[in-house]
Amino acid sequence: MDAEFDVKINTGLLFDYKMQVLYKQPVTIIMTAIGCLMIYGFITMRQWYFPVIAAILILYPPFDMLRLSLMQAKMVPAFKNGLHYKLSPEGILVKSGEEEQLVKWEQCVKATGSSKSYFVFTGKKNAFIFPRQCMGDKTEDVLRIICANMDPKLVKIKY
Repeated sequence: MDAEFDVKINTGLLFDYKMQVLYKQPVTIIMTAIGCLMIYGFITMRQWYFPVIAAILILYPPFDMLRLSLMQAKMVPAFKNGLHYKLSPEGILVKSGEEEQLVKWEQCVKATGSSKSYFVFTGKKNAFIFPRQCMGDKTEDVLRIICANMDPKLVKIKY
C-alpha cells in the first residue's frame, strides 16, 4: 500500500512543529516552571522585577519560535514551492521540484502528532511534517503505513 499527497508548509505549520519540539525539552519546561515561581514570588513578596523575569522566561521561547518560523517559511525554497510525499513500505520519498530523496523507515527515530499535523522524526530536530489538512482522506492510509513500517515503541501517535 502506498499513499501520496502534496504539502505546502506555511508559518502556522512550522510554528506548530517547533512548539512540539520546544516544549518537550527539559530546559524549556524548567524555564516555564521558574517563570511561574517568579509570578508566585511577585504575589507574595511584591518585588517589581519578578514579573519582568517571569515574562521573559515564559514568553520569549514561543515568540522566538514564531520569528524563526516566519523566517524559515520565507527563506526555504522547498517550503515555498511545496513538497510531494510518497509513503511506501520502502520508506518516505520526498520530491521538491527536481530533487528527490528516499528516507528508509530504519532512519526514522520517532513518530508523533499534534492537533494540526503528524511528524516523523529522522533526528532530534529534523522531521517530516504531514499536515492533516493536506492529507485529506489519505490520513488513515498514512497512519497505517507509518504504524506498519516503524517499531511500535517509536510511534507515539494518538488517533
